Amino acid sequence: MNDLRRAISLLTRLPVRPDWDDPAPPGRAMAWYPAVGAGLGLLLWLLAGLLAPLGGQAAHWLRAALLLVCWVALTGGLHLDGWCDLCDALWVPADRAKRLAILQDPHTGAFALVGLALLFHVKLAALGALFHVKLGPALVAATTVARGVIVCAAAHYPLARPTGLAAQLGRGLGRREQVIAGLTTVAVGLLCGPAVWPALLVGLAAAWWLFRVALQRLGGLSGDVYGASVELVETTVLVAVALGI
Repeated sequence: MNDLRRAISLLTRLPVRPDWDDPAPPGRAMAWYPAVGAGLGLLLWLLAGLLAPLGGQAAHWLRAALLLVCWVALTGGLHLDGWCDLCDALWVPADRAKRLAILQDPHTGAFALVGLALLFHVKLAALGALFHVKLGPALVAATTVARGVIVCAAAHYPLARPTGLAAQLGRGLGRREQVIAGLTTVAVGLLCGPAVWPALLVGLAAAWWLFRVALQRLGGLSGDVYGASVELVETTVLVAVALGI
């Protein structure tokens, strides 16, 4: 079960202690990514239930904001870092080498700030619109599929550079891990009900678009692209469900 603990430790801030000296390749932990996403969604669903009775109707958006804060705290902002880095790298007018250098630059640029603000506003609005309608299934479906997308990307898309987090995480990712992750993603999506299925397709389309842009402008994917895809898929799914797509 060390692979599961590795996945939980990487994708959340839950207090688990994996054996990082385990010689098993890191890619084996990817089999558990969608399951960890499902667990995160269930935990957020529980937190939403605890927040629901507080404050009355006037505190509707405050409850959504508190849930978003809990969401960021549970993940440690890991994927938000990738989102910000990618906003800076993809939208600045530059060549491939400059974009890759921006991804490794620890400084935050204007595109990152704008992208983060827009992401938070849209995600908060979607949570507020769904707080008493379909929120639980939407949360579980979004968090699960977003992490399943990472596995698909690692297995089927080239890397922007041969070193880095993406290269390390994908080492040892084989057919077994892809099958487990794929079956978990499909099973959770089916269990969430047909009301969210069209939204999941919209989320997958958004991920495909992001990967295509990354291929064109970076020459491949990176750990930042993986993180940004999680944020994009989660937000897109929530928005699509809120809009009744």
